[in-house]
Amino acid sequence: MRKHIYIMLCLLVAISAANSQSVSETVGKKIGFSKSTTAKDAQVNLKLGEISKAVELYSTAVEEEKQQRNGGKGVSGELLAEYAYALALHHDFEAALINIDRARALGAKHSDFYSAQILELMGHKESSQQLMKGAEIPDWINGVYQNLTPKHITTFAINEDSPKNALERANRLATGKQTVQSIVLFEELQTLYPKVGIVYIDHSSVWESLGKKEHAANLLRKGIGLIPNGMADSASKAALVNHLSELDEKTTKKEQMPFLKKTFGPNPPKLITYAGASFAKGLYALNGRLGVYTSNKFSASLNVGLNYAGETFMGNVGVSVYKTWRIFVVGIGLNEQIASENSTFSLSPTIGLSFLNKAQTSSFDINFNWFIPFKEDAKTSYSISIGKTFYLDMKGGRK
Repeated sequence: MRKHIYIMLCLLVAISAANSQSVSETVGKKIGFSKSTTAKDAQVNLKLGEISKAVELYSTAVEEEKQQRNGGKGVSGELLAEYAYALALHHDFEAALINIDRARALGAKHSDFYSAQILELMGHKESSQQLMKGAEIPDWINGVYQNLTPKHITTFAINEDSPKNALERANRLATGKQTVQSIVLFEELQTLYPKVGIVYIDHSSVWESLGKKEHAANLLRKGIGLIPNGMADSASKAALVNHLSELDEKTTKKEQMPFLKKTFGPNPPKLITYAGASFAKGLYALNGRLGVYTSNKFSASLNVGLNYAGETFMGNVGVSVYKTWRIFVVGIGLNEQIASENSTFSLSPTIGLSFLNKAQTSSFDINFNWFIPFKEDAKTSYSISIGKTFYLDMKGGRK
């Protein structure tokens, strides 16, 4: 018995040690100390319209984060997104585009919002409006950007290549997930060559990858309409027409079920995996979960576990759903505890804390769980669990 207790304690210590730095950073962020004083000063200057000073401070804040990070990791995506917006307000658009695409690659929470503002500042209003649909607005700038962005709108072209090379570059950027840069190039090509169908067709694929099916369909429809009959391969054009029908069908279904977007968020759900340990009086367990997680921080998962209590091993299987608000988590589930002699079916409410890392690819979780049995002669029990959740895309990559 004592041997098993030592093993469980060692496991808990290992999990806590592995995540201690991540937790301390995230706790600091949630209570207002993670963002450096320099970055906060940059926000203040940006809201006051002191754009040059804000750019200077953001540049310093980025360098400070580079010095503080280890293991080859870069700065947070959210800071890079703010910096990109400040650069765009300063009309340093090439640097702004590079940084906003970096921020998107790092999973910055408000990347669509900042991307939209940068596109509007460059004069690409329609693309800006598309990204603003469903975008979450950061609290610190809400009420200010509505006047700040329009005040600094201008027109700026990044393309210096021939039409063929520019189109190839736009597609390369899109393939390399440099999304905002590719959108700007496609927009410029559409302005210069409004009757060239392939520009709209290739541009459509970028918006489809962003989940903007309706806009993608409109671009594809226009591109197909601009293909001269004598220049189009019949099979290729038929494939494009079929794909347009698929996009229109998806758009129709989306309009018929708007509650899905409200409930689960504008982006596709992510896969999640969880590994952890829990303990209570006389009980030690290893737990795992596999499920999905939406952009509205709602998750559903299948749970499995192995318990050790009273010198007896037992198994657990169940299902659960969770909702997260900032760092706070609540959940409810059904759990079946399987033992050699009998099994217990329980309702299992949960409350806890979840600390996301800066890249939002994983979280350190501490939960308090109840097990309310449906048997009259069984007692309610509880446990405390500690573990880590990993957020993956549907192809198995990190978020």
